[in-house]
Amino acid sequence: MFGARASVALALACALLPAIPRPVAADSPVPLDYKAYDGWSAIRTPKLSDDGKHLAYALTPQDGDPTLVVRDLDSGAERRETRANAPAFAGDGRFVVYTHVAAKKDVDAAKKAKKAEKDLPKNGLGVLDLSGTKPAEIVDDVKTIAVAKNGGTTIAYRADPSPAPSSSPAAASSASPVASAKPSAPPKGEPPPQIPAAASPAPAASTSPGPSPSPSGSPAPKADKTKDTGSTLTIRDLTGGKRVTANDATDFAVSEDDRFIAYATESKNGKTDGLHVYDVAKGTTSDVLTGEGRYRDIAIARDGSSLAFLSDEATYKEDVPHDALYVVDLRAAKLAAVKAVDTATAGVTAATTPNSNGKLRYSRDGKRVFLGTAAAPTPMPSGTPAPTAVDVWSWQDSILQSQQKHDAATERKRTYLAAYDIAAARFAQLGSTSLRDVQTVDEGDVALGEDDRAYRRQGSWIGDVYVDAYAVSLETGARKLLLQRALSPELSPAGHYVLAWDEPSRHWFATRTSDGKRVELGAHAGVAFHMVDDDHPAPPPAYGTGGWLSGDRGVLIYDQYDVWLANPDSGAATNLTHGEGRRTRTVYSPVQPDPDATSFPAGKPLLLSLIDTRNYSSGYARVAPGGGVPATLFKADEVVNGVRTVFNAPLHDMTNPPVAAKRADRYVFTRETFRNYRNLWATDSSFRNVTKVTDANPQQAKYRWGTERLIDYKCTDGKPMRAVMLVPDGLKADRKAPMLTYFYETWASMFHTFYSPAPGTSPNFTRYVSNGYVVLLPDVRYRIGHPGASALECIMPAVDAALRLNYADPKRVGVAGHSWAAYQINYMITKTHRFRAAEAGAAVDDMISAYSGIRLESGVVRESQYEHTQSRIGATPWDRPDLYLENSGLFGIKNVTTPYLTIHNDLDGAVPQFQGIEYITAMRRLGKEAYLFSFDGEDHNLKGREQQKFWTVHLDEWFDHWLKGAPRPSWMNGVDYLHRGERNVRPLYGESD
Repeated sequence: MFGARASVALALACALLPAIPRPVAADSPVPLDYKAYDGWSAIRTPKLSDDGKHLAYALTPQDGDPTLVVRDLDSGAERRETRANAPAFAGDGRFVVYTHVAAKKDVDAAKKAKKAEKDLPKNGLGVLDLSGTKPAEIVDDVKTIAVAKNGGTTIAYRADPSPAPSSSPAAASSASPVASAKPSAPPKGEPPPQIPAAASPAPAASTSPGPSPSPSGSPAPKADKTKDTGSTLTIRDLTGGKRVTANDATDFAVSEDDRFIAYATESKNGKTDGLHVYDVAKGTTSDVLTGEGRYRDIAIARDGSSLAFLSDEATYKEDVPHDALYVVDLRAAKLAAVKAVDTATAGVTAATTPNSNGKLRYSRDGKRVFLGTAAAPTPMPSGTPAPTAVDVWSWQDSILQSQQKHDAATERKRTYLAAYDIAAARFAQLGSTSLRDVQTVDEGDVALGEDDRAYRRQGSWIGDVYVDAYAVSLETGARKLLLQRALSPELSPAGHYVLAWDEPSRHWFATRTSDGKRVELGAHAGVAFHMVDDDHPAPPPAYGTGGWLSGDRGVLIYDQYDVWLANPDSGAATNLTHGEGRRTRTVYSPVQPDPDATSFPAGKPLLLSLIDTRNYSSGYARVAPGGGVPATLFKADEVVNGVRTVFNAPLHDMTNPPVAAKRADRYVFTRETFRNYRNLWATDSSFRNVTKVTDANPQQAKYRWGTERLIDYKCTDGKPMRAVMLVPDGLKADRKAPMLTYFYETWASMFHTFYSPAPGTSPNFTRYVSNGYVVLLPDVRYRIGHPGASALECIMPAVDAALRLNYADPKRVGVAGHSWAAYQINYMITKTHRFRAAEAGAAVDDMISAYSGIRLESGVVRESQYEHTQSRIGATPWDRPDLYLENSGLFGIKNVTTPYLTIHNDLDGAVPQFQGIEYITAMRRLGKEAYLFSFDGEDHNLKGREQQKFWTVHLDEWFDHWLKGAPRPSWMNGVDYLHRGERNVRPLYGESD
């Protein structure tokens, strides 16, 4: 079906390259054009070898095939392989294993030909041997790859079950040996504007295939006995050359120590069904369980002592098969699967079984297996009619029907957490319909169960969903109430405490799980642990926490600037950074370079990130175990290895820990400014010598860029504010430049951010600056009940402050914004005529009709947003209708004189499209110049690249016409429906049809 081959194609040739590619000569830099966009690259999935000698990453253009770069950090020599993504080191750093991605042009051609998913070109596997100079070995048609976490010499990969088309090399989705980092939850309210910029690289961990789908607990017309399609599994010793293959493999896992590979096989006739374990050292395979049925959800303990999986082999021939949990002792002389949990197991609720919609995993010490259980599927009586497609809304619904509909697929697959103690052979049901969410940690014998039933209904208008928190015994499943009406409680790493923020007192509390003792932390600290400048009509949130010391000896909590160490038993808190943060207005936060660590070791210095809010310089510092003034290790007027937010939020934890080698003193981290891409830099734990080790976009030297500066100004009410101003290189202070104003909530902390040239939903700041625009990015602070007026009171003084610097023409000022910012623009243009043109994408224009609108992305009603969060009205429309009228742009639309452009797509999941239609139709009736772009099948932010490119051209033409005097584009004369979308913008991007 597939075979290994040594690639000899010129495109795959490896060579020793200079340390950093030389910048492209640029005697006279030129303005950015669209042809620069597709080739602009981002650094993805950087990995350090365990010995710290090599750095591997994918250099990924916006539109094209990624390139693997492997750099020797000592010599500076580089190896490169094309069509390569998601690298992982193996063989103690000698090999780089990666996904050999299908050529994008082939995938695009297949999609254009409307080929089925199974017929698209397939991905493959690449193996690069760093000990020689040969090009990488390529294996075609590989679905899944696994590399041991310790980087051993044995790897495993499974062929794609669907053979690739004969002339196509390899699959659309990445067969990655590296897992993506889990995203953090976004702030409440509208999604932030889409600003094209490559994500900051972060370390990623090895992964193995996920569980196969299984029957849910819902009734089914007949028993589900569907099997996955198997394919060839290959197990390879990269150094010895030994290969073992198995047919009909459907799932597999590699132990972290590279000693065992467990895999499942299934076939239609059932003759090869089974679960097998390959012993790497012995070179032997054990059939630990065989028989017709399905085998799935394989998990191996971290220490390699035990294996667990689910199978319905014992019941597959019955009318309704169900899964059971099996455990294998990998230390035994003869490996065999033991049925651990089934319907007859003590503690298992009647008509409940293990279910593969959950995810098997081991506790850190390997003593327990965590699994999901659900009601056993039952066949529906024959002749049962199909349900009528009707929703019945009730005032007593704890969850809105719209949200239930959105969550239906997830709920059908919901499982409830359970634990199996291997040594004691004891099962404990932890979760249930009343405790749907259960947190577990790596140590201790306690879990944290959360019951939200009493608070679900009010969550629709409060926004937050509170819970009653229970300590749940991992031995028996017994629960004990610890907290009522708690907000996001968290279990400490050793399970001794539950940490929760108390809104009424505005303090952190630690509750001991053993006896329920509740202690306020830092009661006498004399500082606020809540956000003192929060401007929402709701209790202010906390600045946050920084983690725990090992053994739960202490917890790190934040004030606005400093880190405090609190004793969870006494509540006493000491300022670990000795007030240096407050004295210098520097935000300190602990960071942990070890991705496997769950706490900070007690008695050792802490690595801290730092952000100086005076100029937003950032870097790293170190503080002694007992506290003190942090010693700055590295600091620059840049964003150092971090992210920033356009929301009014704490700056703690906005910096990532550096990528660290496991067995060497070597770090890698990013640095960026507006004019410098976030390249990687290498150093050691002292940060004394910092060396640039990547140059992702040397072509930048060809293009005109700009400088960034912070502007201090005051709002109408005298409140001090800040704005970021971007000024083109070489611009004279002659008041002739056009100026584009863009905003959201706060932008000052975004200072030093690099914006990759790219198409998108919002204006690309870099393109505008390169083409002669001044770009102004001001902050907004809000008065509760008056968000529209607040925007006006903050934005217009910022414009005045920028104009006083004499770069921009006051008659050529435009404004743009998306979502929440677009709402503010809709309001502002009813009050001011100073903007020459406006673009406001996906805007709310009528707060009354929007108040009870449903967010398609979640099914959640928007009430809480208006009463408590982003919209900041602070009251219902029936209590304060005047505020909803005052803040709605629709009701002042007769005053608008500004030419207006918007984009509002038909599947917008955040702001209902009818809001945009209301505004454009009102403008049309009043004879005011306005245009609306609506893309079929697109969401709040454009996702399709062709759609992004099309819109970007029209958006830029809009401002170039009004602010630079460019010719009026023909689309402003109208485009009838029969000729919609016929314009071809591809040549502008250097593309042929």
